[in-house]
Amino acid sequence: MRTAGIIACLFAGDWFASKVMYGQTSGMLTSAAAPSASRPVIDPNTLVLAALRQSITGPPIACKVHQQSIAFDQQVVLSGEYKSAGAGTGQFRYTARISSGETTVDTIQVSDGRLMHTQMGELSPTKIVNVEKVREAMTSKIRRIDEHPEVYIHLAIGGQPEILRSLYQKYHWYRSVEGKVGGVDVWQLLGKLRTEPPKLSGTAKIDKETMALPATTENLPSNVRLTLGRTSNMQYFPYLIEYFRIKKDKDGRAIGLEAVSKIEYSEPTLNPKIAETDFVYRCDVTVDKPEWETDLYLPAP
Repeated sequence: MRTAGIIACLFAGDWFASKVMYGQTSGMLTSAAAPSASRPVIDPNTLVLAALRQSITGPPIACKVHQQSIAFDQQVVLSGEYKSAGAGTGQFRYTARISSGETTVDTIQVSDGRLMHTQMGELSPTKIVNVEKVREAMTSKIRRIDEHPEVYIHLAIGGQPEILRSLYQKYHWYRSVEGKVGGVDVWQLLGKLRTEPPKLSGTAKIDKETMALPATTENLPSNVRLTLGRTSNMQYFPYLIEYFRIKKDKDGRAIGLEAVSKIEYSEPTLNPKIAETDFVYRCDVTVDKPEWETDLYLPAP
């Protein structure tokens, strides 16, 4: 969700794991289960991919969204709601208010499974993605989806799925720990910026943009911590996404971590009441002159 995932930030290494996993910022594990010889170690990259798939094919869900970020030395606060029909329909509705200083912007992203509309502020043009066209480009692979798991990456268009799409492809996930946060069973995963694409990755323009590192990564979030649900009813639900960057002294030496953004998905409700109008967005294309972004999501031939 490019408009909702406003800022991303992070770091790397075992020092990061020891400092951050057990007590540097909020949302820490209250207990953790160490891997045993009888229990196989789970690749955290597969957990992020499983969360992406669950966000697309799982049951209907609704939750609150809250994000705090630091951008250009200013605090940015986002508060909103997210509702998804799940079950592979691609239908969702995300509304949020973004505030920074005296500036406030309302944003909405809605998909009826055919078209996704994104509107950020009254003055910005509506952006539209023809989701159906993206699906049609993968018809043969969707019919054999077990042989082509990369299809799920391409189906992660907008909403929570797209944030997970970006997290999976932009960061290498190198550690997972089981434990509890607020009495809820979770996995906490640590990731750092990738230096090469994952073996399973998308081929659309948006994927290439996500995985491309700029010439300088000084202000780019270098590491992330992702908290996923581990209970049967909320399996893989992304409760918390925390971004960090390396904090340096005046001589350019790394001296710690600096939290720059945190996204919380709270009060999740399974099978919420869904109205017929929840996933409807009316855009007068003759007046609004929308920008079509379908090409960004079409997989390479």
